[in-house]
Amino acid sequence: MRQGRGRDGLRRARRRAPVAARLAFAVPVALSLLAPLGCRREQGSAPRAAEAPASAAASPSLAPRPPSPRLTDPRWRLAAGDDPLECARLAEAEGAAGLLAALDDGGDIALTALRALPYADDADLALGPLAERARAASGPPLPPLLEALLGIAGRPARPREPLDPDGARSAAAALVELSGRRDLPSDQRALAISAARALAERGLVDPLRIPADLDPEGSVAGAAGGPAAPRP
Repeated sequence: MRQGRGRDGLRRARRRAPVAARLAFAVPVALSLLAPLGCRREQGSAPRAAEAPASAAASPSLAPRPPSPRLTDPRWRLAAGDDPLECARLAEAEGAAGLLAALDDGGDIALTALRALPYADDADLALGPLAERARAASGPPLPPLLEALLGIAGRPARPREPLDPDGARSAAAALVELSGRRDLPSDQRALAISAARALAERGLVDPLRIPADLDPEGSVAGAAGGPAAPRP
């Protein structure tokens, strides 16, 4: 009897051995098949994690611009009035570069800077930048730019080397272009014509290129390209 039981136990052990062997082989194979799926999930989630810093980096550009310190500067506040002396003081303190930088503030600060620019000793440096702004402007922002250009162009000549001859020539060309734009109101064209003629007196543009259709009838100076003031 004992021998029969021993034989039965041996048979059962032999039957179990293939099952265990199959399990030992199947488990590593299953793990090897599941591993790429886990990698794919990690790779698929990586772009989402990368999107968060990108959106966080874009958010600062949406932050409102802080108020300009010029709003509380006493010199700028005094020059915002109608006193030319205060404009001259501001122009002396800031120079053309400082006044041009203030144009980006917009609003009253930009208007104050434009009124002060003709008083700056180096105002000719602003001719080119102002003309480019005038070319791109339309509506209410254009007249103050044209007035500043006329104020600078109409200053008496100074016995010194030109500060920016290329900028002055580009300004003259821009003013001729603006003076011929029939879509602009006549008063704005008149400002451009007067400024262009002032630069023509410096030899920066051919006066015959400047329109004369706004000149008073019979104006010899206007027909010849002289500095006759156009009618509004």
